[in-house]
Amino acid sequence: MYGGLDRSAPAVKAADDKLIADATHAFGSRANAARAWVEQGYRFYQANQLGMATRRFNQAWLMNPDNAEVYTGFAAVLHDQNRFCDAMKMMETALSLKPPSFQGVYADAGRIAARCAAQGRGLSGPERAAMIARSDALFRNGERVEPDKAYLYNAWASAYYWNGQYADAWAMVSKARQAGGRGNAKFLDMLRAKMPEPPQP
Repeated sequence: MYGGLDRSAPAVKAADDKLIADATHAFGSRANAARAWVEQGYRFYQANQLGMATRRFNQAWLMNPDNAEVYTGFAAVLHDQNRFCDAMKMMETALSLKPPSFQGVYADAGRIAARCAAQGRGLSGPERAAMIARSDALFRNGERVEPDKAYLYNAWASAYYWNGQYADAWAMVSKARQAGGRGNAKFLDMLRAKMPEPPQP
């Protein structure tokens, strides 16, 4: 969101107004422009071009600040910068805008909350416990709306891993496999280093 800077200065406002007018003309509406720039932002993100991804998400935010995917985009960039608690704030904003539940948003938010709990600097004990509880609630909500999704269970396994709940992480790996998932080999090696894989029943 352009760093939260005041965008009412005449030169900044004029530039924003021109961008909005040009994009509305090119895409047919502000909402269409926002969607297009979100898609471009994710393409840059997947290519590990975080600066360009942020630029596109900023432009999409300017066009439509009520688009939940703008905030999940910001969260993805912040996650990759290891700014997990900042990323979680963006995910909470995205969730408040009621994004489509079928895109794994609850799994992503749950995983980010767990990373914030595990690695967020300056969190008090109660704040850390609350973030762990928030992570678990998000995963349970995701399981309710998207049952038997390997993606959700793999994300849940990683959330448990980051907070030292290794037996629970293995239980989620098992659920992911039952749902047809294979899991990430590097993550499974990390988990095995903390706790041997339990025998399957």
